Amino acid sequence: MATTRVCPGAQTGPVPHGSGAPDDGPDEFDLLDTRLFADDRDGDVFRRLREDSPLFWNPGPGDEAGFWSLTRYADIEAVAKDATRFGNGEGTQIPSRRAEGNGPRQIHNMDAPDHGPMRRLLTSTFMPRAVEKLAGRVEEVTTALLDEALELGEFDFVKVISSRLPLLVFAPMLGVPTEDADLLLRWTNESSSEDPEYSAGPETAAKAREELFAYYAALSEERRGCPREDIVSTLVQSRFRDAPLTQDWLNPYYMVLTVAGNETTRNLLSGSVAVLGQRDLWPRLREGGPELLRTGIEEMVRWMSPVVHMRRTATTDVELHGRTVKAGEKVVLWFSSANRDERQFEAPEEFRLDRTPNRHLGFGAGPHFCLGAHLARMETRVFYEQLIARDIHVELLGEPDRLLSNWFRGIKRLPVRMTQGRR
Repeated sequence: MATTRVCPGAQTGPVPHGSGAPDDGPDEFDLLDTRLFADDRDGDVFRRLREDSPLFWNPGPGDEAGFWSLTRYADIEAVAKDATRFGNGEGTQIPSRRAEGNGPRQIHNMDAPDHGPMRRLLTSTFMPRAVEKLAGRVEEVTTALLDEALELGEFDFVKVISSRLPLLVFAPMLGVPTEDADLLLRWTNESSSEDPEYSAGPETAAKAREELFAYYAALSEERRGCPREDIVSTLVQSRFRDAPLTQDWLNPYYMVLTVAGNETTRNLLSGSVAVLGQRDLWPRLREGGPELLRTGIEEMVRWMSPVVHMRRTATTDVELHGRTVKAGEKVVLWFSSANRDERQFEAPEEFRLDRTPNRHLGFGAGPHFCLGAHLARMETRVFYEQLIARDIHVELLGEPDRLLSNWFRGIKRLPVRMTQGRR
């Protein structure tokens, strides 16, 4: 199709990176401009798009075809739930590539009939009852990290706590020794980020993928001979298409688990600590009790939207907002925009610890709803329970250094001071 803009009076042709300033018209926005997100300017852009251009055409990366963007809550929820007309099989990143390479697909990039059976292999592992059994482990990890942080006094919250807590919990769940948790963090950063601090380009992701696959291949072989109570053991003993899972099918499953097992909680912890400090909400959280913490965590997820977007591909022609999305065209669901939609949320730019109802899309919707949502909630809850119970105070010492990404809402560094006792 011709790469014409959706909004009235829009220009045609590619838009240069960096032109998406909030004062520009919607036709000037480029949602591939990662600086827009790192500078925390995307909220202004999405507000304009929701109002003026809820179905927005964006030129693609490099020589690739462009993509449609949906920015309103109702549209995004509907498409996320409509796996018949909008598939995942062509990939969920905007560029035409898959993080797992060109072999068998990981579950994010699967459609029916394969997606359901493959996902169900681990559904019971991530159910609320099973996740709550891990609360003791999360408490142990959190206690140790807070002890270390208090001894340091001033430190980078991401480096000391938020990047380590989810992996020190999840590594044993996977079957990975905790001393190898740093490897999982490096592979996550290198395979899922285009920030130059972590990646020199596609070759970085390819090398990380190769190392990750080799590591898990060796671990899988160990578990075939000596299974334990961990995810790797579960998967190597599972069947798919009436046959045991081969290593080619296991590798992409391990990749998505490794990335998803730490990205969401890491960014949720970092972002929530930042907003609580910036808006002086710590006293309210401390005094509000368990119910306020419960609603507060949902508001943290809405506010952060740790996964900014996911892509779908139209499987048939679909009419949306007076336009035709043609079969084979990319449709990007901007969850972060949906979670600030004025049509769904009262005063969406206010961070309200007691917001109810709060039907955010921070964990997605439909058949690809985040498998680890209960785990992320529980890890976040235990962290804040420990802070409050131990009377630990966190003070921001600087602004967040945000990840250069339009895929994950990440913070690379967050300088803080941590003290214990009444102030």
